[in-house]
Amino acid sequence: MKLRYVILVAFLALPLIIGCSGQTSITETSEAGVLSPDQVDSSMVDQIVKVRGEILWVVQNPGGLGGLYAKLGEGESEISIRIQGDVWETLDEKTKAQFEEGKIVTVEGILFQAGKELVVIWGKVSPPSTTSPANTPWKKGS
Repeated sequence: MKLRYVILVAFLALPLIIGCSGQTSITETSEAGVLSPDQVDSSMVDQIVKVRGEILWVVQNPGGLGGLYAKLGEGESEISIRIQGDVWETLDEKTKAQFEEGKIVTVEGILFQAGKELVVIWGKVSPPSTTSPANTPWKKGS
């Protein structure tokens, strides 16, 4: 199962974004496309989702892998989030400080299923090159 997780993370090819906000009520948000944990289900696996909830618990450097693992909740519903170590290290202290128990955050990432658990994985990749082989001016002899 860990191998599947590592392979998925290794092949993430979409820029994923995270947005965090201060401590406000979950119900105060009316942002389009933002889901609550109870609206996320396994039919959304491998899709980008944006979820807002309260951080119920958080572990930094889970299993010595770096990054952060946390559980978001709203009422009876919960969903996990994972920020890879290399991504976590690029975040500024203000952003990192928002990942504390009791704070409300909005997380956008690819939804992954590990066993019965749904996990939003946030990662970053380099933006695609604007030059492709089709429009690259190749020179003879280069």
